[in-house]
Amino acid sequence: MQQLESLTREARALANGQGISGSAEAEVARQLQICNACRYCEGFCAVFPAMTRRLAFPQADVHYLANLCHNCGACLHACQYAPPHEFAVNVPQAMARVRLQTYTDYAWPPALGRLYQRNGLTLSLATAGALAFFMLLTLWLRDRLWRVPPQTDFYGIFPHNLLVSLFAPVFLYAVLALALGVRRFWREVTPGQEYEAPAIAAVRAGAAAEATHDVLRLTYLDGGHGEGCHNED
Repeated sequence: MQQLESLTREARALANGQGISGSAEAEVARQLQICNACRYCEGFCAVFPAMTRRLAFPQADVHYLANLCHNCGACLHACQYAPPHEFAVNVPQAMARVRLQTYTDYAWPPALGRLYQRNGLTLSLATAGALAFFMLLTLWLRDRLWRVPPQTDFYGIFPHNLLVSLFAPVFLYAVLALALGVRRFWREVTPGQEYEAPAIAAVRAGAAAEATHDVLRLTYLDGGHGEGCHNED
């Protein structure tokens, strides 16, 4: 009853244009409380069946559900409480904000996490820097920048072994950074000691098998109806 009263107060605040103060996680939890009562979108993707197993949504659960969402938009287009309704339910948007925050929080090394907050600028500078580097490398290897000798292919300018020596460390570093980031994320969303260990092991085995099947079959990439993601808006 208290949760219903809280949701009603929040809806009134939204209807009056006051907004709701709080973190991105709190906003996802608010919207999932509404979705948990409605459950119209239960068959769209893996997020909603997982949501129905919870009555409350602490930070770890919100982080997990946000990364389970792949932003197809089906729930937004089907939702009767989407804006301009006073409940202002926009699950893809709320999930995307939390997902970006998890990318920032769980990045390795942590200092690189801040780059996600300015990913457009970071990508632009990285692209410009890489292009300048390869032009300088061409000038150093061939003593010319725009003129290429006849009958010279790509590997005549950039030898294969040179490319391997440049990009292999970058690839290995990316794999290491992703693995350590996933490890940090997994540790936070793993249930604590209040759950019985055998039950956890059983759930993990069944969930891992189901998740692997869904990933290989791309089960949830059809928007819940076999027509793909919603891209009209």
